[in-house]
Amino acid sequence: MLQRPQSLLLLLTAICMILFLATPVWHKVGVGEEAILNPYYLIHLKGSLAAVSKPVYYLAVMAVFSAGVSIFTIFQYKNRVRQMLYVALNSLIGAGLLGATVYHIQFEGTRFFAPETQGEFGIGFWAAFVALAANWVANRLIRRDEKTVRDADRMR
Repeated sequence: MLQRPQSLLLLLTAICMILFLATPVWHKVGVGEEAILNPYYLIHLKGSLAAVSKPVYYLAVMAVFSAGVSIFTIFQYKNRVRQMLYVALNSLIGAGLLGATVYHIQFEGTRFFAPETQGEFGIGFWAAFVALAANWVANRLIRRDEKTVRDADRMR
């Protein structure tokens, strides 16, 4: 059924991934300098000129793929085992996305200027984190449903 709590959590996962695509993930501001990471590029601005601009489009591709898998998984409610498989795949994609994002922040973004200053995480980073958590809870609820059905079948 589409009105199950896990369907709502999977929809929340997709919405958070779309929010990840639309908002900045991380930024750091210094005197006359700024570093920004969004799902499309990592850029270091000196004044109004881009000193370094590195494309990171694979973050956007992973977020779109994760949102697509979440939406597809919602409609797999008739086969809970397959739904668990897709949710597990989505967890791997989300963990890879967060890992790649943290890598770009820690090893590339903070080194542009003032390495002792960390910068601030944006809404996009927290949206990806919430998406991963909602996906995990959805997986737990799907497993609970599957266990309930198996226990009921055993009683017959």
